[in-house]
Amino acid sequence: PDMIRSILKDLFILRIIAGTIEKVKTTLSKQRPYDLALVDTFAAASLEELNYIKEAENQEKFRSYLMPRMNGKIYVNLLYNKFTIRKFIVTEWIEGVKLASSPPDVINRLTKVGIECFICQLLETGFFHSDPHPGNLLINKEGQLVLIDFGLCANVPLPDTKTMTLAIVHLMQGNVAELINDAIGLGFLTEDIDKKELSVVLQRVFDNAQIVDVATASFPFGKGQEKYTSIASRRKKFWAVSNDLNKIFFEYPFLVPNYFALITRAMIVLEGIAVTGDPDFDLFASSYPYAFKTAINIFGVKNLTEIAKEVVIARMNST
Repeated sequence: PDMIRSILKDLFILRIIAGTIEKVKTTLSKQRPYDLALVDTFAAASLEELNYIKEAENQEKFRSYLMPRMNGKIYVNLLYNKFTIRKFIVTEWIEGVKLASSPPDVINRLTKVGIECFICQLLETGFFHSDPHPGNLLINKEGQLVLIDFGLCANVPLPDTKTMTLAIVHLMQGNVAELINDAIGLGFLTEDIDKKELSVVLQRVFDNAQIVDVATASFPFGKGQEKYTSIASRRKKFWAVSNDLNKIFFEYPFLVPNYFALITRAMIVLEGIAVTGDPDFDLFASSYPYAFKTAINIFGVKNLTEIAKEVVIARMNST
């Protein structure tokens, strides 16, 4: 009872805090203002979660868009629209267990499905389930991964899905200069940024973190065949350059697109479930093969050299 009023009060307080933080950051650094926009995105999503008609629309989208693409690996329960109103939703009952409560071997098997599913959402459908917490990922009697609770979803603009795929291609190539162009295309940076200066700084961080080696270590087209077996090992590499990254974020006008906050949250939650089955699980390396396959499907090429040519063509066409 009185839920909307209570939530609006909390959001009002959060917005005051965010406005203060934004003013301090934009005064002391070159960051562009985005804190208030992030709170507004969170606020809109929170209010949508209280409207079950909106959730029903989201659920129908996932049944029609995502299930066919996953070839029976996932399931989204049926919806009964004629019984659904703003205050409650009526769906098919799912007999199953939580993914996070399953044996490690089951978690390991279905985590791969989950990653493929979320990469598909991010790079293909442009519609993203932003709340994959342990209670929202089940295993049914058929052994399928079942997604439930579609109250919090994010729309990824379709041009951005292509740019993200290009960014993955450039990550595979270790092409920092083009990654900067991708960051501009996604709205992280402005067009007037000094690309040459930033490229030098980012290249140093990129090399120190050995990002390409980590990403491609377990992938057949990568630089090495060895498998990173410890997530702690990878994270230490990033911690080693965290000060450099923080400095870059404050010295250059970076901005976080609103929907990226929801994407980041979803992927972190998914990783949290995965490590319960495998403490050495690495979300970055595990996502890489699926992202690579998506890039191949989009560009219709068979090796990175041809992808590079396609990137140039795509950019020429866009201009």
